[in-house]
Amino acid sequence: MPTISIRAHGMSASKWQQLVNPVTGEIMKQTSTQAPERSNTNGWTANVARRNEQTLQQIDFDAIDGEAAFVTLTMPKQQMADVSSEQFHKWLNAWLVYIRRRGMRHYYWILEFQASGNPHLHVIVWLSDWRTGGAKRGYVHHRWDVVEQYRALAYWAKRLNADGVAAKVDAQNFQMVELGQSPTVDGVTLESATPERLLMYLAKHAARGVAHYQRQIENMPDDWQFRSGRVWGHDRGLPLREQEDFETDYPTFWTFRRLVRRWVCANASKMTDDDKHRRSIVSARRMLRCSRPDVSPYRGVSAWLPASVASQLLDAAEAMGGDYEED
Repeated sequence: MPTISIRAHGMSASKWQQLVNPVTGEIMKQTSTQAPERSNTNGWTANVARRNEQTLQQIDFDAIDGEAAFVTLTMPKQQMADVSSEQFHKWLNAWLVYIRRRGMRHYYWILEFQASGNPHLHVIVWLSDWRTGGAKRGYVHHRWDVVEQYRALAYWAKRLNADGVAAKVDAQNFQMVELGQSPTVDGVTLESATPERLLMYLAKHAARGVAHYQRQIENMPDDWQFRSGRVWGHDRGLPLREQEDFETDYPTFWTFRRLVRRWVCANASKMTDDDKHRRSIVSARRMLRCSRPDVSPYRGVSAWLPASVASQLLDAAEAMGGDYEED
């Protein structure tokens, strides 16, 4: 039977969500039988990309204290051949320790590569104010203003410079993000930032999967292709909301897919940027297309949308009783 999985900021629906344990006969989720790929991975695989996107969709923004900020960290591409993945991850861990000591509550990072082989770190951090000093000297209250943001970027450059890599502070980016506003993150303007759009940008090319050039092994430095280390991660305390799974019949499954497509098209039509509007509409209209007649009726659907919307669409599909016929 088809299964619809609803998460805090997205959903997926597919015929192939469940497997039967041949020993016990127990019905299991397919993802539960696939062990997560740890630090000794070879970059972005299909399983790594899927787990990353689904974890992002589970982040519980309502349970997180602190202000969100989007950070992009990079290094000079001409020195990439001299940097191993182990060294790069040491820089990342040192930077996260520095930020944690200055009020960071949670973080989520993703590592991707440009066509030149240069790695980019995209990080969401949730920050709060902090104090330094003591009872004798008096406490000093610190806020995450532009000075502290600059210091955080300067610390990254300092760590790289200490290892002989000529990183520059102005090549990094630190942007506080307020939901409902339109911040410019890493040179890209997010229209009316919602949790879904912020996470979609962090996922970046999740919809394109491992085929996108920033995730192809060929665009990684030679040493990284055999041992890249983890390409995404978050702190253990990051609040995640468990997904809800619903089994449906096929008429409801097909109706639900088409309702999701309608919602995605309507949401894309709200974009004011002409180029983004056009590309989003085209993508939304094609999201259910499949050239294989034997696969088309069972083709799953995946979308970024609030859990409340997904639940309402499922209720509507059940109420309609599968009135829509599959194309």
